[in-house]
Amino acid sequence: MKSFNQLNNIVGWTVFAIAAIVYSLTAEPTGSLWDCGEFIAAANKLQVVHPPGAPLFLLIGRMFTWVAEIFFPDDPEKIAHAVNIMSGVCTAFAVMFIAWSTTILARLTLVGRKGTLDSGQTIAVLGAGFVAGLTSTFATSVWFSAVEGEVYAMSTMFTTMVFWIFLKWYNLPDTKDADRWLILAAYMAGLSIGVHLLSLLTFPALALF
Repeated sequence: MKSFNQLNNIVGWTVFAIAAIVYSLTAEPTGSLWDCGEFIAAANKLQVVHPPGAPLFLLIGRMFTWVAEIFFPDDPEKIAHAVNIMSGVCTAFAVMFIAWSTTILARLTLVGRKGTLDSGQTIAVLGAGFVAGLTSTFATSVWFSAVEGEVYAMSTMFTTMVFWIFLKWYNLPDTKDADRWLILAAYMAGLSIGVHLLSLLTFPALALF
């Protein structure tokens, strides 16, 4: 079990690293001609965007623009580039959670909650997670949002995170300690409202589990 968990972590973080590098290299150098300009400017000055607002997105975006201002004080385009890279990092986390969610579901399919994987099943489960993560990485709609300063990349990260937390909880033994994961899921879903309402769509899945 310990070996599988270690390999599972390696697969997830490898997918994250590949996605983060790809998105950083392909991030838009400046703002797109739609809501991105509004979000980038508001993040830089901590202003207010169109309703319902995205305060958490703006706070995190401000940290990225602050770094850009320090290292590139004479190049304002780098401010937009920094927010675009933030979207790439968030999406890299999202595909990592997709990979981990896939390995949990694959394991449940093969051996259930209490079974033990053999070597062949371990390779199949980890391979499924790796393929799912990379498929998500290079999916057109995902990649499109990952390289621009909009709320959808960060919202996707929270959505996949909350879903992974649900699966993590479901896969644990029925103890009071396991229910802490449900509290974490509710907390992350609450934080995500400061970005977008998309993660609330995961709660029907929780009801099924």
